Amino acid sequence: MSKSEVIPEPQALGRYHQVQSDVLQLKSRLPQEAVGDIVHEVLNRVTAYRTVNGDRINLPTRKKVEQLCYALISEDGTEGAAFIRDVQKEGASLEAIYLSYLAEAASILGEWWNDDHVTFHEVMIGSSRIYAILREFSYLFVPDHPVEVKSAIFATVPDEIHTLGVQMAADLFGKEGWNIEVKTGRTHDALVSEVTQSPCRILGLSAGGEHSAPALARLVLALRVSRPDLRIFLSGQIIKEAGDIVDLMDIDAASTDVDEAQQILQGFWSELEAEPA
Repeated sequence: MSKSEVIPEPQALGRYHQVQSDVLQLKSRLPQEAVGDIVHEVLNRVTAYRTVNGDRINLPTRKKVEQLCYALISEDGTEGAAFIRDVQKEGASLEAIYLSYLAEAASILGEWWNDDHVTFHEVMIGSSRIYAILREFSYLFVPDHPVEVKSAIFATVPDEIHTLGVQMAADLFGKEGWNIEVKTGRTHDALVSEVTQSPCRILGLSAGGEHSAPALARLVLALRVSRPDLRIFLSGQIIKEAGDIVDLMDIDAASTDVDEAQQILQGFWSELEAEPA
């Protein structure tokens, strides 16, 4: 993330509204306990920016961040995003907006939730809007992971027991010149950590049926916060069994066809190669 970058005026906030709507619809389709996990995931991952990134400039007062929190949970779906645009116009850097505003707001919302100052529904709305703001401006991140080798990670969703297909796909891609890291049997936190630290910027996920939807949704949201530069591809039976739910997840592409998957990942690779150094 370049320290000289600032967040521009979003173009009609189209992507913001779409991402926020998708996340809220996704949460409405998942079991209540899974929704709680996802809300915690967004709040905790965003709050982690405060410790992972040490450059905390343009520090606002707690009162001002609390104003942002109330904007994020207001009935007006655009108030939080408008608050962030105003802060940017006042001269706050991208670091300050991510670390000193959004990360602090996530932390305060977590505190308020624990203290019963806000309802679960309000925190769900607020976390969805924080996530949508992050996704709206994720293209401003300068990747810490330079693309040097034609590579990707192939992984199964946590708790997925069918792993043979992932290894077979890795072998097929290996014959086409890809360097594939295979990760199966990982816990959620372990997989997020390994993907976040890997130089690979393409991730192929495999998920079984509809039963994998909560774990997949939690994983994708965590990675979108931790690795905004990542291209995510999905395969597996879940596409056929729960395609309507998959459509609400923040996934770049999905297919159950091997030839189509190869074309899609090659397209991802070509895009990464074309990025300016």
